[in-house]
Formats: sequence, structure tokens, C-alpha cells
Amino acid sequence: MIFISIISIKNMTFYYNNPYKEVFENLNLNIDTSWKTGLIGRNGRGKSTLLNLIQKKLKPLMGSISLDEKISYFPFKTEEYKNVKDFIKNNIAPFQKWENLMDELLKNPTINNIERYDEIHNMYMHNNGYEIDGLIEKELYDMNMNSDILYRKKATLSGGELTRVMIIILFLKNGYFPLIDEPTNHLDLKGREILAEYLNRKKGFIIVSHDRYFLDKCIDHIIAINKSDIKVYKTNYTEWEYNFELQKNYERKTNEKLKKQINLLDEASKRSRKWSSKKEKEKAAHTDKGYIGAQSKRLMKQAMVFEQKIEKSIEEKNKLLKNEEKDYDLKIFVDEKVPNNILEIRDLKIKYGEKYIIRDFNLNLYKGQRLFIKGENGSGKTSIINAILNKIDYEGQIIIPAHIKINYASQIPKWKNGTIKENLEKEKLDEQRYRDIIACFNLRGNIWNKNLETFSDGEKKKIEIARSIVEPSGLYIWDEPMNYLDIIIREKIEEAILESNPTMIIIEHDKYFMEKIATNIIEIN
Repeated sequence: MIFISIISIKNMTFYYNNPYKEVFENLNLNIDTSWKTGLIGRNGRGKSTLLNLIQKKLKPLMGSISLDEKISYFPFKTEEYKNVKDFIKNNIAPFQKWENLMDELLKNPTINNIERYDEIHNMYMHNNGYEIDGLIEKELYDMNMNSDILYRKKATLSGGELTRVMIIILFLKNGYFPLIDEPTNHLDLKGREILAEYLNRKKGFIIVSHDRYFLDKCIDHIIAINKSDIKVYKTNYTEWEYNFELQKNYERKTNEKLKKQINLLDEASKRSRKWSSKKEKEKAAHTDKGYIGAQSKRLMKQAMVFEQKIEKSIEEKNKLLKNEEKDYDLKIFVDEKVPNNILEIRDLKIKYGEKYIIRDFNLNLYKGQRLFIKGENGSGKTSIINAILNKIDYEGQIIIPAHIKINYASQIPKWKNGTIKENLEKEKLDEQRYRDIIACFNLRGNIWNKNLETFSDGEKKKIEIARSIVEPSGLYIWDEPMNYLDIIIREKIEEAILESNPTMIIIEHDKYFMEKIATNIIEIN
């Protein structure tokens, strides 16, 4: 008999207070824990909230969530350990503590100590204590990591290495179901490929990611959090998006017809009220008030029934419009007066200490080109950008015409504190144009007087991208602009770039974004 574990969500309602924000209302959802599930939706739609509800960090205000397995979650807080092996083992289970306890209990083998020993020994075996070292090495191999990493200090791990090690821990915890929230933010293209292939070999997890290529490589189900509903699909991202676009186009055309019908019905309702009022006036003026009164009453009743039917029809048709998203077109402003030759680099060399990380790098960038710089983390991609921006020392020549304005969006947002309004005033940027841009990014409401330190990572990234495109530019330089941005916003930025045709230099690990936008690609080895 095959045991199927289900995460069962029944009639669940959840909202935040201060300020009030409804997230889920009467949600019913069954999630099979054998699925490789991608959780998608716009920023702020409730993806992280749903994960927190499943792992019981938040409690539903109404309804229930039940599951048979414990939950393991990425990212989790980490402590310092003398080596990576201890870090991995102690986050799977307290193996060292159990081993020490069992040794102590065997030194004094009383009946109580033997019973306690058996209890601890059973936990040790249930968590694969005797095989754990071999299992760790196997997972490292599957994650394309050398076992030598086990003897390094945890502090020496790069962001990408730490991410992959933490994911390994999730899948080595026996009897736990993994929830994985945005694991690709510190991974380069190669790291994302490796993690996607690793997850594709696994069975059973929920993952939040905005990298479409990554999702296509590792999931077989999608939970889509839409504007007014949540639906489950047995598919990968690309197939879901294709069908979703067909559905959106159908709904858009249907909604246009419905709006016309609603307007016609509303006009009919107004005419009915006007006609009824006219009959009442005729009744008042006529000599045979009995006959006219009866006729007027009958006509008035017919008019009221007709009006009720119209109102009910309008109400039903308005319900069909609820999933329609209100979107604004994004525009990137380009300085069209720049010359054809935007940038020339000759024999660029960059070193840290005595070590050269870039040697003999040459580049010509022309108007309208969008250059993507590829390479593993640490290969020197950001150093090239910093040299172009004259932020670091370098050897060689970097030639940019003096009148070309460069707008730069960093991995770490430039505005770190204060309010948006204060920062706009400080840099003398166009406030109305900035408001139009962030409206396209679905940043609305009372955001102008909020301190930037209280914003989410996704909101901060939107604010940084908006800052970089609010003024016309001859050259845009973006360093990993897509981190934390949802798929809808990524696609909106793609469309704006293709429409506006700016000259750009971009470092980005979203493969679909690169394939759609790049005119030129350089790989740094």
C-alpha cells in the first residue's frame, strides 16, 4: 500500500493588521508532498505568507492547515562551526550530542540508563546516524561539490556554496518536507543549473523562485496565486505561462464584451426608471385615475422586476472581471543624441593585491547594443563594471564620450534609508516620472512616507531599478537587477527594454531574461 502525504488547507482565512491587508479568504487547497511544486505569484500576493502558515510560524485566523510531516525551510539561521561537516551534521540532527549521551549511559548500564540508551539509539538510527557521513558525501557529489569542502571553515563558504550546502541539509533531514524560498539569489548561472538538476532528482518540495528557466528544470506542478484565486496545475512554468496567456487573452476579450453589456444594461435600467416616472406623472394628470392607476401600477411592477434582473445581471458580470489585472506600460527613457561609439575598452587589467583577476580585456560597445557579461561568481564581472564607473584602480584604457550619461543599478540598492521623497529631492530627480514608473511596478499606497529600511527586498529592488531609469541615459549599467523581482515585473522590464532599445551592460543570471534581451554576450573565464 502506497502512503500519500497531503498538506490539507481547509476554509483558511488570513489577513494582516496595522495596516489591514487581506491575503487569503476561505482558501481550500490540497498539496501532495510527492509533487515538485513551484509557488508563483506577484510580489505581495502571499507566497512567503503561505510558506509561513504551512510551517506554523503564522496561524490562520479561520480554518485549518494539516500535514503529516515536519517542515524544513530554506533559508534558515546559521551558527558558526569549526568546519562545514559539523555545520551540516548538527543542522540535520544533534548526532554529536546523542553519541556523547550514549557513551555516558553505557558507562553506568542501569535499567533506567539502558532504557534511555535505547530511546536515544532509536532516534540516532531513525536519522541515519551510522550512514550520515556517507550520505553527506553522496549529496555533495550530486550537488557537484567536492568533499574537501567538509574540512573548510563555514565562514569561508561563498554565498552560492552556502546556499547549496543548506539545501542539502533540508533533504537529509529524515521525515521532513522541504519548503525553499528564493534559493537562486546568490547563485550564478552554473550554480542555478546544478541546483535545478539536483532538485529535479528529488521528490517532494515546494519552491518559490522567480527564475523561469530554473523552475522549468526542476518542477512538475505549479501553485499560482492569482488576483482573486489560487489554482494548482500539473505542468512546468513555460507550459503554464503559455496556457495562462491564452486564458488572459480570452478573458480580456470577454471582459471587453462584458463591460459593454454592463453599460448597455445600466442604460436600460436608467430608461426603465425614467419610463416608470413618466407613467406616474400621466396618472396624476389623467381624469380616469382608477384605470390609469391600475395600468401604472402594473407597468411599475414590470419595470421593477426588469430593473432587478438588470442589477442581478450586472452583479454577475462584474464578478467575472475580478481576476483582471490593472497594468501600466513601463517606459525606459533613452538619450537619442549620443554618438554611435558609446564605450571603448583597451587592454584592461584589474588586480587585487598582487593577483590579476582580469587581463587583456577589450571591448567596443555601440549604440543600441545590450551586452551581457557572463561568468561564475568571483570571475571579475562586477570588477569590470566598477572599472567602467571609475570606482576602482585599473590598467589600460576606458574611453567614454564626456557627454554620455551613465545610469547604474547596483546589486545593493543605493537608497538605504530615509523616504523615497527625501531621496528624490536630494538627487533632484523628477518625482512625477518616478511615481509613474513605480506604479508600473505595482508599488502603490502609502509608500512615500515610509522609511526605506522597512521595505521588503523586492520593494527595494524595484525602487533601485526605478531610480536608474527615471532620467534619460546614454548607457544603462545593471548589476544583477532581477534578484527578488517577481516574474510579471521581469517580463514587463523585458518588454520595456525591447520597446525602448537602450544601450546596456548587464550582469544577470536569469537565463530566459538574457536570451530575450541580449544582443551580445561576453563570458569571463
